[in-house]
Order: sequence, then C-alpha cells, then structure tokens
Amino acid sequence: MPNVRSSIVLMMIAIAIILAAGVFLAINVVQNREAADTVAPTIESNFVVNVGGQPIALQVDPNTRPNIVTAPETNPESPRTDEVAPADPQIETATATPEPTAVPPTNVPPTNVPAPPAVEKIIYQSYTVQQGDTLYSLSRAFVTSIALMADKGISQANLVPGTTINIPVGNPQYCNGRGRPYAVGEGDTAFNISQRYNTTPENLQSINSLDANYTIKIADIICVP
Repeated sequence: MPNVRSSIVLMMIAIAIILAAGVFLAINVVQNREAADTVAPTIESNFVVNVGGQPIALQVDPNTRPNIVTAPETNPESPRTDEVAPADPQIETATATPEPTAVPPTNVPPTNVPAPPAVEKIIYQSYTVQQGDTLYSLSRAFVTSIALMADKGISQANLVPGTTINIPVGNPQYCNGRGRPYAVGEGDTAFNISQRYNTTPENLQSINSLDANYTIKIADIICVP
C-alpha cells in the first residue's frame, strides 16, 4: 500500500509540472502575438510597378488597403529641381552694359524763336503850333523834312496856332551805334549830305547799306555820323 501511495503522489506532481509548463508556454505565445500585432502595423513595404510606361510605387501595409503613389523620376538626364542652373554669361554681359542714354546737346539754338521787331525809322512827336510856324521852320527845329511831313499828310494849312499836330521825325534808336538820323529832303544826295556832315559818300554808303549808285530816297531817314 505505501508503494501505491507514493506512485500516486509522484504522478500528481508530474501532472502539476506539466500543467505549469503548459500555462507558461501559453502565456508566452499570447504575449508574443500581442507584440507582433503591435509592431505589424508599422511595417510597410514598397513595390515599384510599371503602369502605362509610368513607374508607380505601390505602398503596402499588411493591415490596410494598398496605396498608389507616384515614384520619383529615375531619368538621369532630367535636371534636379533643387539645382540652380548656371547663369548664362552672354545674358550677364548684355545686362551689365546697358545702352547709354542720349543727352541732347546744350549748345543748339532754340528753334521757332520770333525775331525781334525791327526798329521803326520814323516816330511821331506831339507839337502845339505857334504863331508864325512854317514847314521850313519846323524842319529846322525837328529831325524832319518838308518832304517827310508832306508824305505823312502835314501841309501849311495844318499849321493853325494853338492846334496840336504829330510831326514825323527820325527815330534816334534806328541809328543806334551808327550815328544820328537825318530826314532826306528835296535835292539831297549822298554827296552833298556827306559834305554837310564832314564825311564821305562811301561812309554813308557803308552805314546805310546804299547801292553802288549811292541812291537815297526823298522823305526817307538815313544815318549820318
């Protein structure tokens, strides 16, 4: 009897050891599966396939549906987008030397400028007629002549005492720098005028731009030295 009891005890101990080992193995299997389930979603695989001549990267996730993404270009001749193309030296040369701006000359005389008005030979001087005045006395008192007064409409009939008349006389500004004005009268010539003013006909010709015949006109104004 004691031997039978000892065998039973040993058998129960063996069964307990076997059960404990089975439980330990079962626990390890469960822990390993949980760890695998945790790591598995992070594992991804990429496969490149050719669709219509276009390389396509196929991204595979064991726990999700596959995603299709465009594969990067593999053509070695295509330039990289992050590379900067070298500058063209011809373009740099063209931009480095701009065209010079034309500057208008400063010594060009202005155009369309009206000429200064010509100085009048004859001006008019107001005079109140006195008793005894004649055309001859007036021609001696003013730079005028009987012919010039007659040409401007003044006659002896206009010399009424107390009347104001405008006597035509030579303008001093007309002969500025060339002498003084002289009113040409009847019988005047360049020769007798030159003798009267102690000059020469050639000098009168020069300062008055007379022609080769030294022609002067009656009732005109010339300049004498």
